[in-house]
Amino acid sequence: MQEKDLILYKTIAKILKEKRLEKGLKFTIFCYENDIATSSLNLIENGNSKTYFSNIAKVIKALDMSFEEFGKLLDKELPKDFSQED
Repeated sequence: MQEKDLILYKTIAKILKEKRLEKGLKFTIFCYENDIATSSLNLIENGNSKTYFSNIAKVIKALDMSFEEFGKLLDKELPKDFSQED
């Protein structure tokens, strides 16, 4: 996995896990109530592996976040030079 990919997945993981925990949502119950496979959420929250964007979108929606809000959080959390070409 390329370094930028790893940074992106780890940042997405951090944001989504923090939001879930801020809301006091337990992992297994959150998955069950939102029809999200525990294996998918585990991959997303650990940032160790690529996952389909549809799974990430489902988690964003389940956390009552808009894509705009998520995008702003992602932009804030990513390194300042992240969007520059290598």
